[in-house]
Amino acid sequence: MNPSPPGPRRFKLALFDLDGTLTRERSAWEYIHRRLGVWEGNAERYQEAFLRGEIDYYRFCELDAAVWKGMEVPAVQRILREIPLYEGIEGLVGYLKSRGVKLGIISSGLSLLSDWIREKYGFDYAVANELGMTDGVLDGTIRIHVHYDQKAKWVQEARRRFKARKEEILAVGDSAGDITLFQTAGFSIAFNSRSPRLDEIAHLSIRSSDLRDLIPSLIPHLGPPIADCGIRNAD
Repeated sequence: MNPSPPGPRRFKLALFDLDGTLTRERSAWEYIHRRLGVWEGNAERYQEAFLRGEIDYYRFCELDAAVWKGMEVPAVQRILREIPLYEGIEGLVGYLKSRGVKLGIISSGLSLLSDWIREKYGFDYAVANELGMTDGVLDGTIRIHVHYDQKAKWVQEARRRFKARKEEILAVGDSAGDITLFQTAGFSIAFNSRSPRLDEIAHLSIRSSDLRDLIPSLIPHLGPPIADCGIRNAD
C-alpha cells in the first residue's frame, strides 16, 4: 500500500469502477448469463478461453454479446437493475457532491448499467461498453470502449473534460483491471479488493459492506461532511 501523500489536498474529480466496486457483483456480464441459465458449460467457456490466452479481449466480449442476440433491451435492463449495490452509495455520493467533487464511472462492464447508475445517483460522467441493438432488440454485437485493463485513456479523457490535474483525481476500484486507473490518479482507494497488486499500489485499502466507510478517510482531503448527506461514522 502506498503512503498517503503529505499535506491537505482537494479532489476535483472522483472516478469509480462499477462492477465489484459500486455493485456487489464482480461482473454484470456473468450476472446476466447466470440469470439466463447460460453461464455454466456455455458462456463460462469464453472466459476460460480468454484467461488461458486462447482468445483476445475483443473476441471474448463478442462471444459473450452474441449469446444475448434477440433479447429485448428492456428485459436486459430489468436484469441489470436487480444487481445488488453496496450500501451507502447515496451517502458517499452526497458527501462528494457536497464538497464540489465531480463524479465519474469508468467500467469495462455494460453501458446499460453504468448509464442507469449515472442517472439514478447523479454521476457527471460514465463510460462503458455498448451492446448493439436494433429497434429495441439486441443484435449480438458489442462496441468496446473500455478494455478491462486499459482505463488510463479514459482517465485522461475525464481529466480534459473536467479540467482536473492528476493530483486532483480520486480513484476507487476493486480488481486488477483498475491498476491503470489507480496509476493515473492522485489518490486511490482499493474497496474490497480482489487483487494483491491493486492493494500494493493503492494509497488505502478498505474492506466494508458500506461505501460510506470511505468517508472518514476522505475528510482530511475534502473537509467535514455537510448536514443531511446521509453519512454515518463521519464524526
